[in-house]
Amino acid sequence: MAKPRLVAAVLALSAAIAAMGVEQRHDITMTSASVVPRAYVVDSTGLVQIVDTATGTVLAHADTAGHATGVAVSPDGRRLFVVNGWTGVVTEVDPATGEVVDRLFTRIPLSRAVMRPDGERLYVSAAGGVAVVDPRTFRLVAVVRTGGQPQGLAVHPDNHVLYVANAQDGTVGLVDTATAFQTSAVPVGGLPQHLAISPDGKRLYVSAMHLGQGTPGTLSVIDTTTNQVAGALDVGRGAGGIAVTPDGATAYLALPKERSVAVVDTATMTVSKRLPIHALGVAIAQGDPRVFLATGPTTTVLDSSDTVLATYRMVTAGLGEVRPRQFDAALIAFPPGQPTATGLRTSSSRSSTGSS
Repeated sequence: MAKPRLVAAVLALSAAIAAMGVEQRHDITMTSASVVPRAYVVDSTGLVQIVDTATGTVLAHADTAGHATGVAVSPDGRRLFVVNGWTGVVTEVDPATGEVVDRLFTRIPLSRAVMRPDGERLYVSAAGGVAVVDPRTFRLVAVVRTGGQPQGLAVHPDNHVLYVANAQDGTVGLVDTATAFQTSAVPVGGLPQHLAISPDGKRLYVSAMHLGQGTPGTLSVIDTTTNQVAGALDVGRGAGGIAVTPDGATAYLALPKERSVAVVDTATMTVSKRLPIHALGVAIAQGDPRVFLATGPTTTVLDSSDTVLATYRMVTAGLGEVRPRQFDAALIAFPPGQPTATGLRTSSSRSSTGSS
């Protein structure tokens, strides 16, 4: 049976290719073997922009027409799933055109999403558990019972284990993806919110908030070979999204309440520096040395020395046809397992690119 295609005028979707301003701090040089990824940038109101990360050009944009709390991308980058959490809807978008292809209605509040690296399952945290979706048919196939208030999700690179941040319980649940059953839970304390796994799958990073005045947020690391907490550090009044570099040596932690980004040495679990950048989301594509930060009307790109490599100004033209507002980037996603940018190099020459 064909999927219903939702093309109501109220969505005001645009497939037009749009250019946006780029403030370049360095040149980007590509090797012939490099594949530069596309970034999938979402704001909290459900607007989506697909960005060519070599030039900052917006290739397509869409409006999912609902408050966005999560986003995931298929391994081939051809399917984008936005969680409109307050309305209990998962929206599928065609990244090539910006068209809303389908919607999955769950009738329960939803939170975050993650795609399994093999592309066979999409996981969405929901009130009371995790919804398991077959992305090929875009249908719910199972519900995993987890701890209280599941939030952030991560999948081991071997596809066998799904990790769930159980905020109410202060634990990270381990789910067997073959049986869709939570087999155990690791206590981390606080209210776990976000998860990120190292590229080799050996370390899982957990950001948590704590209640009460002066109680710090934390970043914990779980050794996935023993499923024990291997270290933790205090990181301010709250902890946001996490991304880990391809070599696993550094983790970036967004601290929205602090209006900064913590750069963490993963070997010593210490903060090596704090960047004065107000970012709601952070992401790193597989094999790419750059760090992407969701910084409101812009996407900020850092190089491996934490210098601002580029600032991409997000498109505003054409977004106000139905719901006038400025794009306010909150989430960034990349396809899991995509071979990207292994040959990227940066030079110290300065250039400037304006709106085209």
